[in-house]
Amino acid sequence: MEELMKRAVDFGMSLGAKYVEVRWQVDAGRWAGYRNGQFEFSGSAKSEGISVRAIADGGLGFAAAHRLGLSDILAAVERAVKLARAAGRMRRRPVELSEERLASVRYELPPIELDLERYLAELDSRVDKRVSVRRLIGGVWTTEKRVVTSDGADVYSKVPRVFVFGVFIAHEPSRGSLQRDVSAGGTSARSLRGFEEVVEAESKKAVELLDRARAVSPGRYDVVFSPEMAGIFVHESVGHPFELDRIFGREGAEAGESYVKPDRLKVKIGSELVNIVDDPTIPDAYGFYLVDEEGVPARPKRLVVRGEANEFITNRQYAAAVGGHSNAAARASAFDREPIPRMSNTYLAPGDWKPEEIIRDTKRGIYVASYTEWNIDDLRLEGRYGFFEAYLIENGELKEPVRGFLEVNTIELWSNVDAVGKDFELYVGTCGKGNPSQGVPVTMGGPTFRSKNLLVLP
Repeated sequence: MEELMKRAVDFGMSLGAKYVEVRWQVDAGRWAGYRNGQFEFSGSAKSEGISVRAIADGGLGFAAAHRLGLSDILAAVERAVKLARAAGRMRRRPVELSEERLASVRYELPPIELDLERYLAELDSRVDKRVSVRRLIGGVWTTEKRVVTSDGADVYSKVPRVFVFGVFIAHEPSRGSLQRDVSAGGTSARSLRGFEEVVEAESKKAVELLDRARAVSPGRYDVVFSPEMAGIFVHESVGHPFELDRIFGREGAEAGESYVKPDRLKVKIGSELVNIVDDPTIPDAYGFYLVDEEGVPARPKRLVVRGEANEFITNRQYAAAVGGHSNAAARASAFDREPIPRMSNTYLAPGDWKPEEIIRDTKRGIYVASYTEWNIDDLRLEGRYGFFEAYLIENGELKEPVRGFLEVNTIELWSNVDAVGKDFELYVGTCGKGNPSQGVPVTMGGPTFRSKNLLVLP
């Protein structure tokens, strides 16, 4: 394959391309599921192929092939160059790539040894049997890839991943339903440690909170959020709107736009206690990688520093558009998907408060431990988050459980932050974006924190 990839690059350059990038990728693994205590399915799947990106006559073209014969690969190169030329005729500005120090490296993680069906059966045995619906799905797979570019990158990687997802629905005709989703995962089996206890505790809460939680009185509260809530907030209200292709409108007809605009990148979104990072290099984390699909070495991205936008999630194309450098965010979910700017492991950086100190310091408020649903508008400004587990706070003590919704503006949420904890936790997820759709592994999280005077509705 190494020789074929280099011949493909040379062939693309011989056609007059300014840049050629060839990626070979194999995703292979197995999946299984349980539903209400019954084995539901298991299976395995493998996808393998090669993709080509080329820049020619000012345009960028992408093509892929699932057959790996020399003629198939060269045909994909030819298609990519032709598409680039066609795209170039319609562009106002030619596509450029930022100049980078590109990697020539190999890295590989140990395989994940896990009896998936037995593990899911063990998890199912821990679910509170009072829930009306319980479903557990898991997968273990390995992504192996190599990237070779005409400007010097040559990167091989082999990374295994495991992901487990559970859904628990409690239902009582006079009270309705309450659903809890839980998940765990990473690049080693260590990432599943303690998940049995999570399944047991969260399924039990679904039953008990449906019975005990009462509608909150509408009004403004000082709200203390858990690390899980920090995760959904940083992912939806900062991570996505800080993707530079989204800021430039590429996702406008798909996932939406951004409150950050190309002519106003220096925005202030929060108080001086708000520092938000996206870091692909965290060991064992679900969104781990060391080099992106363009051959750029990964590093932590300091998206927000002391409340102000500091850098954006970008690949080489959009970095060049703002006269900067890539921060290695180009990711593709499969061999036939184009690498685009994506999040990895995104989090609110810890502060110096103990979580219990934040609760004790809150006279009248709400502590939100977890959520059931959320919505946010296309600009990522106006959001609505439904509580799964939340409690009133009175004079520094947790009181009865409540149900309700937070309706909040992104800038208001982060500007009103006045306390950030020193605890820290990450939660796994699959981030969707692009057309054709691409789901990539990510984590999101942070510490406990407080934002004051927010609107909560029943």
